[in-house]
Amino acid sequence: MTLSEVREKIDKIDPQIRELLMQRMDCSLQVVEAKLAAGETTIFRADREADILKRLGETVPADRRAEYLSVVRKVMEASRMYQYGLMYDRLEDPFASLSRGLVIPEKVSRVRVRLTRDDRPNAMSAILSMIGDYGYDMERMELVSENKETKKVTFELQMIGDLNESHMKKLMFQLSKESEDFQILGCE
Repeated sequence: MTLSEVREKIDKIDPQIRELLMQRMDCSLQVVEAKLAAGETTIFRADREADILKRLGETVPADRRAEYLSVVRKVMEASRMYQYGLMYDRLEDPFASLSRGLVIPEKVSRVRVRLTRDDRPNAMSAILSMIGDYGYDMERMELVSENKETKKVTFELQMIGDLNESHMKKLMFQLSKESEDFQILGCE
């Protein structure tokens, strides 16, 4: 096949992928509705995602497995982002508990947070990816502690963005739900 022919083939496949992704996002909406009806607000389950990745990766040829699983992981991350955004919009002021005791100036350019996560492959890169997916930049990341017994790591992050924006609040909500000991340390 010529390069033109291959590109034409790709151009025909991409709309099919889009359609399947839209169907998956429709399912994400249904997940949120079911969870909220059950009084649940947790979307992220690392054990479930690990099982899904293992199951899906088993039938993919080894020379493509890492790349395939990377795409699946990204689809799951985007799905969680969508679900947490929907949930945030339907809950009564979920940001209030996250910002309790915090003085937020009218204009904010930086936000500092501390969070603890399981020390496993892709744990922190998923956080960095999440911040970027919300459209914000990370300015600084510092490892605060590492507990080898519990396999937990604690980081402090400084992001460039305005904590008054609803999109940033949704990011804080998702970070709080996908981390332990999440705290907004301050903003400037």
